[in-house]
Amino acid sequence: MLFVLGVLCFAAFANGQTQCGGNLVQPSGDVFSPGYPNEYGANLDCMWTIPARGGSVTVEFKEFMIEDPESFLFFTQCNFDYVEIIVGDRSRGYYCGTDMPPAITATQDVHIHFVTDELISGPGFQFSYSVIHGLAGGGPCGSHLQDSYGVVTSPGYPNSYQSDADCTWTIHGSGHTISLTFTDFALEDGGFFSGCPYDFVEIYDGRTKIGTYCGTDMPPRLYTDNDVRIKFQSDGSVEEQGFRFEYSIDLPVTTATTAKPVETTTKPDGSGEGSGEDLSEDSFLF
Repeated sequence: MLFVLGVLCFAAFANGQTQCGGNLVQPSGDVFSPGYPNEYGANLDCMWTIPARGGSVTVEFKEFMIEDPESFLFFTQCNFDYVEIIVGDRSRGYYCGTDMPPAITATQDVHIHFVTDELISGPGFQFSYSVIHGLAGGGPCGSHLQDSYGVVTSPGYPNSYQSDADCTWTIHGSGHTISLTFTDFALEDGGFFSGCPYDFVEIYDGRTKIGTYCGTDMPPRLYTDNDVRIKFQSDGSVEEQGFRFEYSIDLPVTTATTAKPVETTTKPDGSGEGSGEDLSEDSFLF
């Protein structure tokens, strides 16, 4: 019987993470406090960071039970064990006891900060997260790409691009490594002529032209510390499906600065209320 329970327990958490903090780079996952569902340890200071990378981050807590807050008459404060939610570099609230943090959605990096003291502990918490990336270029004819991750398509993709297009996308890495990968590519080919005299894509690594591409000649993957330019031109006839590429900039994950826990007041029903800031679910849409 104990063996069966152990197998079930292992299966339940096989796809989740239970370590004390870390950078969550997968597109989605489940995270558990250390030791969950058993009691977490003393004197923990864990920070989980979910990089947005140009997308939309969603975090939702499923279970939450840590040490209760300290009470002062009509006020409560998370002075012992607490979870702090940080979006970008702004704290969005402190939570303790069974005061479940609300679901949040943000386009900035999200940090989950978990701190415990040396005394009372509890089962801890579980949260799920996901990062969704839209089309960074959205199909327009060229742009400056400044997000740390994006997906770009030629105008009209996956339908045909227009004639006489002249588009340039520029990726600024500011000295950080840029990765560029084409995942689909179909332009008018050069026919009997050498080179790409009709429709083409040119790729520049800094000031150096890497190559000119047309037809179904997929550009190679590129890694560079220079800025990257992708130039697309089409002539007045014969339009094809176009192309799709993904890019990423290897930016360092910044550590958010945390603030002192804020005072909370107790409502007649016993639930906590923040320091005047709206912490409802709708207030976390950025």
